[in-house]
Amino acid sequence: MAKRQLRFNPISLWSANFSTVLSISLVLFMLGFMLLFIFHAFTASNNLKENVSFTVYLVDGVAEDDAKGLEKNLKAYKYVKSTEYLSPDKAAQMMSEVMGEKHLEVLGDVNPYAASINVNLKAESLNSKDIRRFITSLEAKDIVDHVDYRQDLVEDINTAVYNVSAFVLAFIICLLVIAVTLINHTIRLSIYSKRFLIRSMQLVGAKASFIQKPFLLKGFLFGLIGGVVADILLVGILFWIGSSFELFVLQDYYQIYGIILGIVLVFGIILSFTFTFWSVFSSMHLRNDKLYR
Repeated sequence: MAKRQLRFNPISLWSANFSTVLSISLVLFMLGFMLLFIFHAFTASNNLKENVSFTVYLVDGVAEDDAKGLEKNLKAYKYVKSTEYLSPDKAAQMMSEVMGEKHLEVLGDVNPYAASINVNLKAESLNSKDIRRFITSLEAKDIVDHVDYRQDLVEDINTAVYNVSAFVLAFIICLLVIAVTLINHTIRLSIYSKRFLIRSMQLVGAKASFIQKPFLLKGFLFGLIGGVVADILLVGILFWIGSSFELFVLQDYYQIYGIILGIVLVFGIILSFTFTFWSVFSSMHLRNDKLYR
């Protein structure tokens, strides 16, 4: 009776390697997509905050030089993003576009509008106490009549941003745990299927470094390929969104996208290499009673 020979099955090996790389790629893609989502959510939140403005109304008859001097001082404030001075004539012209050219005739062509300065703050400065203190200092100036400020709107925005940030942070932590767990189990199963090969190499006297080297190289390559595939998918998603939505300008965030893609790639390599090392180490120290389970 002829002896049965063990045959190398390249299809089975390719299928196992493909499934491992695919699992790593999909997990990294989900992680990268979530990072992109968080970045754009944070950017949208900052844009919303910086669109909140307040208006500094000046007293009647204030000299334009004094008003421009106050505007210059406001621009120098570290939390101010932008300012815009509106003269009484400019304010009247803007209201004419809304209410009609003849809306001042009822007042005998007297301009009732005072000079004002519109102020937009930077997103990081939208703290109610700091803004209140800043407005109080403005209202104490002789040339300032009053400041129109929607404190309730700022508080609503801060509350909404806090709630969304807490939810997103909890979600990204859960996703990170899931990603690490899935990559770990995928690699452990792949290495566990080679436990008899590892034990055979130990029995013939192979050193630990000799046994680990091919597995660690493969783990590095799996992480590298998985990260590259995930990055390619993410780039495809970005360009699809950029071509579908005119307001979404990719060029504004190329540097951030590069950092996120780099994080995904490095994260995949580190995780794959680390989990491969521990899986091989565990397989090398399996007890005989667990070897056949």
